[in-house]
Amino acid sequence: MNKIFKIIGWVLGILGIILGVICLSSGGGNVDVLLRYTYFLLIAAVVVLVGLVVFMAAKNNPKSLLKGLLVLVGIAALILICYAVSKGTPALNIKSQPSASWLKLTDTVLLLTGILGIGAVAAIVFAVIRDAFTK
Repeated sequence: MNKIFKIIGWVLGILGIILGVICLSSGGGNVDVLLRYTYFLLIAAVVVLVGLVVFMAAKNNPKSLLKGLLVLVGIAALILICYAVSKGTPALNIKSQPSASWLKLTDTVLLLTGILGIGAVAAIVFAVIRDAFTK
């Protein structure tokens, strides 16, 4: 199992280096190119992570695969809601603005980051309170 994580890490690292060279050789100062590079790496990492989670769930406990799929549906719904709510406002202090679709996607990622950050802090506080009462 440890080999799988090492292989995936190497594949994502090599992919990042290759895409970084392509990005920098095509005029790395362009914000639109940098956003495309970042989002491509983000999507590649999420696809690999989801594929690995589904594979491990099917291997270890096939019954838990349904629960995992329900969690994925919930995450997809959260992403769609964040995408629908995001405005795609122009970036500040940048001469060449990215396209409107990339600005909307950037706002979506920022909104998701805020929601997941708040959720992480709430989970930590809940765990500390629960541990305090159970001991």
